[in-house]
Amino acid sequence: MSYNYKNQIFTLILTIAVIAGSTLTAGASSIAANFCDIENHWAKSYVEMVSKYNAVSGYPDGTFKPNDTIKRIEFIAIIVNSQGINLRSPLQGEYWGQPFIEAALEGGLILPNEYGNMDDATFNMNISREEMASIVVNAYINSGRLLDPIVLNAASSRLSDLGTVSPRYYENATASVALDFISGYPDGSFAPKQYASRAQAAVLSYKLLVKLGIITDDNLPLNIVLSKNKLIQGDVLKLSVYHADSPSELSLVQDLYSDFKWYHHDSVIQGVIPTNYSTAPGKHSLEFTHSETGVITTKTIEIVSRDFRVQKLTVDPSIESSTRNDEAYAEYSKYFNPSRESSSTTKYYSEPFVLPTIGRLSTEFGESRSVNGALTAYRHSGIDIAAPRGAEVLSTNRGRVTLAMPLILTGNTIVIDHGEGLFSVYFHLDKLNVAEGDIAERGQLIGTVGSTGFSTGPHLHFTMSYYQFNIEPGYVLYDRSITKDNYLGLMK
Repeated sequence: MSYNYKNQIFTLILTIAVIAGSTLTAGASSIAANFCDIENHWAKSYVEMVSKYNAVSGYPDGTFKPNDTIKRIEFIAIIVNSQGINLRSPLQGEYWGQPFIEAALEGGLILPNEYGNMDDATFNMNISREEMASIVVNAYINSGRLLDPIVLNAASSRLSDLGTVSPRYYENATASVALDFISGYPDGSFAPKQYASRAQAAVLSYKLLVKLGIITDDNLPLNIVLSKNKLIQGDVLKLSVYHADSPSELSLVQDLYSDFKWYHHDSVIQGVIPTNYSTAPGKHSLEFTHSETGVITTKTIEIVSRDFRVQKLTVDPSIESSTRNDEAYAEYSKYFNPSRESSSTTKYYSEPFVLPTIGRLSTEFGESRSVNGALTAYRHSGIDIAAPRGAEVLSTNRGRVTLAMPLILTGNTIVIDHGEGLFSVYFHLDKLNVAEGDIAERGQLIGTVGSTGFSTGPHLHFTMSYYQFNIEPGYVLYDRSITKDNYLGLMK
């Protein structure tokens, strides 16, 4: 086979650990590799477990690069290693992957014409998910395991795009779903032509080792993943716990949010810690305890302070007196506050959030206010978007309307529960186009911009909150704060 010498040296450096691992037996457990770049990755437990069985290795710099794509030859090497196949030693000057290719051909993992031109450059191409599925299913079948035709037939409709799999891979792709080698993405797709990642390859290696009986204890260690290690005030920290059976097994000690709760999503347990202008900047520890094992895991995050603006408002005294009084506050407490107390335990939405209306950002989240020369005690709970009276206001996402009524303080008001504690709030509307109990679809017209309640002119006050805890809407919509400096670009 012809092969570029420079590429050979480069690949040898990156895969030297894979070659070394191939001289070991997959059935013999060793110590898990200590990769420096998987600490906060969803596949951490899988990678560490299969590295103990010498199925995967990392790079000489101590990384695993879990999100990188994986080459055909690298995945073939992983599956060959997972089967514990003894390889011949590579010849001097030979392509490092040649012994793995020969083992894969002999073991029926691939066909002699699998990729057409079977030269070294072809094996150095990225592997697709359908190709990966075919190899792991072949490894399973050629180990003497059988497929249940009933289960196989049922799997053909489990993922939405199995019909787009290449004909030569369709049967094995369907089998990979039936055998739970591949469970698909959250949107129900297989994505057969998409390149596979090294993390996905490690998961398939783990599942194969379990099915072959090489890994006899399939209880993976708890893996706690934080969406971020550093947050600016107003951002939301998302926690994901993998390989726990129930939220009841988990306890969390932290000082950021007192009403924390877990939600169960299939095989992942998730929770949210919101922050805002009241959250103390600095480092905070999160102490997780797993009751089943007694293992305590501590992680540290940092809250970064935000430079909130101060806004000076001049309001007609008659408007202020008629909308900011005891009657208005009592009504607000009676109707608005309860509208965000309880939330659906499941999400109503599956798509990204959208901005409810377009206009000029007149007030940022968290601003302090001076009204007629007097500094208020509260912070601005959302963003204000100045727009013409009658401009459309859309539901930021799918959810159930928990409040739709006029209030003295906030004018025509809508609150929507999007599930799992996430709410959107719309103040000062001119018209209400939904009623309490309605399901509002993403982008549905729910009202129009107005200037009702305590307001100085037509605008939409838009708030996002986790239950009653207000958060910066920008982090839900754009993963960044919406400011007077960036709103024009974000609203395009």
